Amino acid sequence: MGTRLALYLGLSMVAVLVRLLWDLRFAGPTLYALAAVATLAAGLWAIRGKPLPLAWLGLTIGLTGAVAGYGLPWLSLLIPLGVFVGYWGWAKHVSEKDLGAFWGWALVWPAVGLLLVWQVIPAFYALWLSFFDRFNFIGHSRFVGLLNYEILLTRDPLFWKAMGNTFWFVVFTVPIGIGLATLAAILLNEKVRLQGLFRTLYFLPYITALTAAAAVWDWIYNPEFGFLNWLLGTPGFQWLSTPEGIFARMLRPLGINLSGFWAGPSVAFVAVMAMSVWHFLGYQVVVLLAGLQNIPKEYYEAAELDGASWWQKVRFITWPLLSPTTFFLFTLSLIGAFQVFTQVLILTPTGGVLQDTLTITLYLYNKGFRDSNFSYASALAVVVFMVILVLTLVQRRVLERRVTYEA
Repeated sequence: MGTRLALYLGLSMVAVLVRLLWDLRFAGPTLYALAAVATLAAGLWAIRGKPLPLAWLGLTIGLTGAVAGYGLPWLSLLIPLGVFVGYWGWAKHVSEKDLGAFWGWALVWPAVGLLLVWQVIPAFYALWLSFFDRFNFIGHSRFVGLLNYEILLTRDPLFWKAMGNTFWFVVFTVPIGIGLATLAAILLNEKVRLQGLFRTLYFLPYITALTAAAAVWDWIYNPEFGFLNWLLGTPGFQWLSTPEGIFARMLRPLGINLSGFWAGPSVAFVAVMAMSVWHFLGYQVVVLLAGLQNIPKEYYEAAELDGASWWQKVRFITWPLLSPTTFFLFTLSLIGAFQVFTQVLILTPTGGVLQDTLTITLYLYNKGFRDSNFSYASALAVVVFMVILVLTLVQRRVLERRVTYEA
C-alpha cells in the first residue's frame, strides 16, 4: 500500500511540474528541455529512492500546486528543493513535538493565507484609503487625514439616515427572528408527525439564493398583481414605496401623531424586514435544533415525574441550557443585520422614497461603486466596523453572564 501511494504521489508531482513547465514557454526550448528532463529525473528518484517520507512528498505536491495556482510558476519550481533542504537540514534534528506543530501550521496555511489575502489585508487597505481625498484608482488624490471622518460624522445627513434605518433593521429582525426560530425549533423538537417534512420546509428558504428570494418577494409586494394585496384585500397598496413610519401609521387612529425618528421604520422598510426574517429563519431553526438535541432527556423525565408543565420545562430546562446556542446565534445575527445589503438592493434599488430604506451598506456601495469615491466609502466601512465591534463587545459583556455553559 505504501509503495503504491509513493508511486502515485511521485507521478503526481511529475505531472504537476511538467504542467507548470508547459506554461513556461518564454523560457526557451533549451531551458525547457533541460528543466523537463531534470523534473522527470527528480520524480523517478523520488519514487525509487524514497528520499522523503510520504507526508513530506504530499506537502511538496500541495505547495507546488497551490503556488502555481497563484500564478507563480518559477517559485513553485523551487518548492521541491526547499522541502528537501528543510527536511534534511531541520526536520530530522527537531523534537517530535516541534515537528507536530510544524505539520499543524502546514495544514492550516491555505486557510490562513486566504484569510490574510481576502480579509485582513483589504481591511488595512480600506483604512489607508480613508485618509485620502476621493481615491478612485484613476486620478490623483491627496492625503487629507481624518477629513472624511469629520464630513461623515458632522456634515452628512444621509449617513445618519442610513445608520437610523440600519438600527431599526437590527432592532426588529434580530429579536423577532430568534424568537420565531426558538418557538419553531421547540415545536419541531417534539415528537410530531411529518417532523422531517416540516424541518425541510423551514430550511428551504435559506438554501434559496437571496437574490432569487428577493425577486419573488418583489412580486409578492407588487401593488397591481401582488399576492399580498390579494390576500389582505388591499389592492393598489404600495408596500415598497410607502415612506410613512409604521408606528405613526399604527397610532394615528388613536390620535397620536409621531414624526421623524419616532415615527419608526417606514412601511417599505418593514416589508424588507419581513422578507429577511423569513429567509434566515430556517438557518436559525437548524442551529437551535442542534442545541436542543444536546440537552439530556433525563432532565425532562425528572421534571415530568415532579409534575412540571410544558411551559415550566421550557422555562427552567430548555431556555437556560439553550442559552449558549442563543447567545452564539444572537451575536451572528447582530453582525449580519448590520451588513444587510442584497435584499435591500433588489427590493428598493434607489433606497426607497425619501431614502427610507437606505442602509449603511447600501450607502457604502453607492459611494464606492456609483460615485467612484472609494476614500469616503472606505471611511464608511471603518466606521461600520467600529460600530459592530463595540456592539459585539458590549453584547458579550452584558449577555454572556446569563449564559449557562454547563448543565
